[in-house]
Amino acid sequence: MSARALVVSYSDIRDDPRVSRQIDWLLGAGWTVDSLGLGPRTTEGVARHHVIADQKPWLSTRWGFLLIHVLLPRRRRFRKLITDRVPAELVHAIRSGAYDLVVFNEFEFAPWVDDPRDFTPAARRARLHLDMHEYHRPDLRRQTLGGRLTAHHYRWVRRQIGNPAFTSRSVVNAPIGELYAQELGMPVPVPIRNVPPYVDQPPSETSPGRVRLLYHGMAAWERGFREILDAMRELPDRFTMTFMLTPSAIGEGLRALIAAHPARDRIEIVPPVPMREIAERINGYDIEIIFLPPTNMNLRFALPNKLFESIQGRLGIVMGESPAMVEVVREYGDGVVVEGWGSADLLRTLEALSYEDVVRMKAASDLAARTLNAEQEGRVFLALIGPPATIPATD
Repeated sequence: MSARALVVSYSDIRDDPRVSRQIDWLLGAGWTVDSLGLGPRTTEGVARHHVIADQKPWLSTRWGFLLIHVLLPRRRRFRKLITDRVPAELVHAIRSGAYDLVVFNEFEFAPWVDDPRDFTPAARRARLHLDMHEYHRPDLRRQTLGGRLTAHHYRWVRRQIGNPAFTSRSVVNAPIGELYAQELGMPVPVPIRNVPPYVDQPPSETSPGRVRLLYHGMAAWERGFREILDAMRELPDRFTMTFMLTPSAIGEGLRALIAAHPARDRIEIVPPVPMREIAERINGYDIEIIFLPPTNMNLRFALPNKLFESIQGRLGIVMGESPAMVEVVREYGDGVVVEGWGSADLLRTLEALSYEDVVRMKAASDLAARTLNAEQEGRVFLALIGPPATIPATD
């Protein structure tokens, strides 16, 4: 019987590329994989998916909120908020030591490893791996009454990132891992980047009279949208701009700005595409814009999916001075770095691009795609957790 792994994530796993890749890597290495997540969808190949139940309605009432966050001890509070929502069948399997490996994604479930009712001695024989997808600040800094009441719980849950029960840890990039290690007094987590699978495709043909700009992914003003729109006011007619966006609250406002924009005939919003099809579907564009002013720690150290998806799509990159991304682009020569965070800086960089520059950057992404892919990152992940044969068998 093959070794069994449980992948835990407080997310919709099928729409979570990082978690989906973990499952793919484990399956490819011979593990039998179960999953626990929000909603009924998971990644193909999972043996059994368990759904995190909805929170009890009374917990959202004023009195329920006060009871949970004022009167209950922190471990009972955590159980009411999180682990009571785990299906009983899965809890029984964990208690009995059915899993040889449990992968925790992010820190929402991190305190669970210290609950002896579920993580019994049999359960603790498994390897317990924690993967952090981004940096979570030490405090919420919400000045509302609710924010002040929940802050102590947030800080306690966050501290569990450093819980010595975890046998290994990984993180989205090295700078964020070093921050966690310094703050929590733990070993530096191993960097595993958000890199999609290799796609065997050439760069699209580049037109001498057209530069097809793209932003794909999360729709948020802090992702440089205003600077992009300001730059489009002055860019020559050879530039077009496409926003390929996931649904968000800013969609209506962005559409209104585009409708009133002087270059509106060269700007469009298109629907997102399935996660596993992104590289193929963006291949027809020339340049991905990744312009993330460092207004918070995650943006300062950003190394997002879209950078590597763009490389697999064989696009050139125009990006801000985000140090983790700058390192990649300068190593492979597949992009240019904007000096400064203003719309004029972005405009100047884009306007200077020649046809030859675009062709060269797309060709460099074609070479980079052979190295920067999920298959390479998967080897790091699997080496960190160990192959199934090295995991002690459960009774």
